[in-house]
Amino acid sequence: MKPEMTDGTSRLRVLHVYQSPSFSGAEAYALEVARHHADLGCETWFLARLESPLEKRVRENSNIQVSSDAQSIDWNHFDAIILHSTQELKSHWYKIFRAKIRARRKLTAGIRSPRIIIYSHIWISHSKRDPLHALLYRLVDQFWCSSNASKEALKRFLPMPAAKIRVVRYGRDTAGLTRDFHSREEARRVLDIPESATVFGTLGRVDKGKGSRELFDAALGLLERSPDLHFVMIGPPTASDPKAVELDIELESKLRSLEKTNPSLRARIHKRGKLDQGTRFLRAFDLFVLPTYKENFALTLLEAQLAGVPCLATNAGGSPDVVRNGETGWLFEPESSIAIENAVTQALGQRENWPKYSENGRKQVTDLYDFKTAMNEVDRLLTE
Repeated sequence: MKPEMTDGTSRLRVLHVYQSPSFSGAEAYALEVARHHADLGCETWFLARLESPLEKRVRENSNIQVSSDAQSIDWNHFDAIILHSTQELKSHWYKIFRAKIRARRKLTAGIRSPRIIIYSHIWISHSKRDPLHALLYRLVDQFWCSSNASKEALKRFLPMPAAKIRVVRYGRDTAGLTRDFHSREEARRVLDIPESATVFGTLGRVDKGKGSRELFDAALGLLERSPDLHFVMIGPPTASDPKAVELDIELESKLRSLEKTNPSLRARIHKRGKLDQGTRFLRAFDLFVLPTYKENFALTLLEAQLAGVPCLATNAGGSPDVVRNGETGWLFEPESSIAIENAVTQALGQRENWPKYSENGRKQVTDLYDFKTAMNEVDRLLTE
């Protein structure tokens, strides 16, 4: 159903604000939400950083109006303004404040105060209850987060009533993704993995906070003990992050050393870097591992579960909302290669549970995390 203004007189006018210099999962999801509003017929605008990867992708959508100049936008024009980062509140607080004051003064002239929403895509783990943030957050009508764990943390850290903090689940196009997955046989053929092998690994950016080093080190120990085990690592480092690039170089160096010291083990490590539409290859996995330190919410967990792959994830951030220990997978402590080794070893010893976890995970995603279901909640909150 197309959301309308509360008086039903016209289509909803929505401004999405995300002036990120990069493009990864958070930026991609913000763009998906904006596309949803445009497809519904809402008047949809996007404020993005000039010549950023996100701005370029937004401009590919003819039904979304794009700007990189915050000064040129009439902030009072919109019914809802969705800030996709807490940083946007700091950057644009004066424009938001002015819009609310202007609406208050001219309410009789039909100027309404836009609803200000922060849709946070990162984990917040520090207090914002100082006087400055307390003033800023008085401008915010709702704060959306993606997991129950995140909401509980935000209730402690944010200077706003708990009732204004809402869990808005992420969603994926479950039908479209299911059609796009390669078969197990095709995915393994492309990745050059034997059909009979047992495969574990991950899909995501190489990054310290993603637990890439710990997972790689754990894989070396696991492969040493299990000659039929293969490890897959799909994803590049963030090009704009020197530390991520440095970590990726470190891992590549270890692989070159293995070519000399243990070529048979090296042959069972499939580090593919950037792979076009990497999610298509998830059915090549027997077990999917997400070792991130504290992820707000990992869409790759939803994608892996939809592909029917049992998942292992850190017992931190929003991951326990998706990976329920003993029902859809296994949880382990973050920042520890030993914890990863132990969890994978446990999972390998419980193969009889894989079909049950696979089915439970797939059903969970289709029931709770379909994109249409997620957007119905977004639209309801925009107009309540």
